[in-house]
Amino acid sequence: MYKPVFYAVNSRLRVWGVLDLRCASSGCQVSSHGRVSTATGKVYFGQANDSGYLKVSVDGQHYYVHRLVATAFLGPPPDPTCWQVNHIDGNPANNLLTNLQYVTPAENQRHAWANNPNRQPGKAVLWRPFGMQAWTFSASQSEAARLLGLSVNAVSKCCRGFARKSCGHGIWYEFQSAALAEDSFLPGEIWQPARYPGLSGVVPNLMVSSHGRVSKVGSLSDTVSRGCRMKSGYFIVCRAQKNWLVHRAVAATFLGQPDIPDMQVNHKDFDRGNNRVQNLEFVSSSENIAHSWQRRSGNARSQAGKAVQACSIACDSSTGPWLEFDSIAAAERHTGIYWAKIDRICRGLVPGAGWDFKFVEDLQIPGEEWRPVVLEGALDGSQPGVDAGPRACDANVRR
Repeated sequence: MYKPVFYAVNSRLRVWGVLDLRCASSGCQVSSHGRVSTATGKVYFGQANDSGYLKVSVDGQHYYVHRLVATAFLGPPPDPTCWQVNHIDGNPANNLLTNLQYVTPAENQRHAWANNPNRQPGKAVLWRPFGMQAWTFSASQSEAARLLGLSVNAVSKCCRGFARKSCGHGIWYEFQSAALAEDSFLPGEIWQPARYPGLSGVVPNLMVSSHGRVSKVGSLSDTVSRGCRMKSGYFIVCRAQKNWLVHRAVAATFLGQPDIPDMQVNHKDFDRGNNRVQNLEFVSSSENIAHSWQRRSGNARSQAGKAVQACSIACDSSTGPWLEFDSIAAAERHTGIYWAKIDRICRGLVPGAGWDFKFVEDLQIPGEEWRPVVLEGALDGSQPGVDAGPRACDANVRR
């Protein structure tokens, strides 16, 4: 099991002063608002991975921004077991200092479960003491098992007809699945045999709904689900020994086959778990990338490039108009000056040639505090160029 560098061989915390390594050579800093500043003046929030966590690269190593904020402002964990960093509001991209706390792995998992709106509820069951007439409702098999002192497996066997009864705390109980009509059919929901982009026929034994749910053919009351959610946030369903992406199946079924089979399916609201047909559209690869980029508007996207100003040498730079660009790349496209030279001019390393350039001073966020990054204890465990990502269970376990 991966353990952070806070752990020594004897499982005790090392002296923090020894671990107080700072990125002095690169001059990196991190802020209480979750922003990172490089020595060249670039201020940004980091790059989001598939799970929504923001990462940055420092000296060839990948670091989660939330761990950089924690090590710089919270110091070492208060206890060797509290080495994970939890996002209090459940949003992995919100790296405000006030939103972070050290927790144990168990606390992190409990918090992730309690705050995950996409988790699937268990199958509802009815149970009663053997020989009695009245049934009692439980929202899931696990809830019934905890209540009656049984294993979930024992409850499941009874519901599936493999066992007639099961004993808990000296009392025999019988169980049956509670087929809820409101779960089987939602208002306005339409079910059709599933189709898939590029597939001429239908997907074997698969029905999909306009609400993004899936089921086996002919058994809607028992097998309705949203599919299995992957770490990337997409739902899949297995049929004919193949995994099918639910959003692509819904799109092909209700929107029709795309003009080009390899066209991508975009989630309009950026939520990869919302597979309602109204939220889906076929787009090209470039359109999908552009839409994904918009996700960071007002946040990481606005800081992805260092803003610069440019003034033609033919004008008096003290009175002439300074043109403002969102990034060095944008200035390069307008002026034709190579981006590396623009960067060197901005930093005062070389004189301007045809154009003069300077960095736009970053606006300070009220209350934002900056500190040098503390790399020790913040490393995410990945090798250079390899995204290890959050460990286990889902996006909220190793944060």
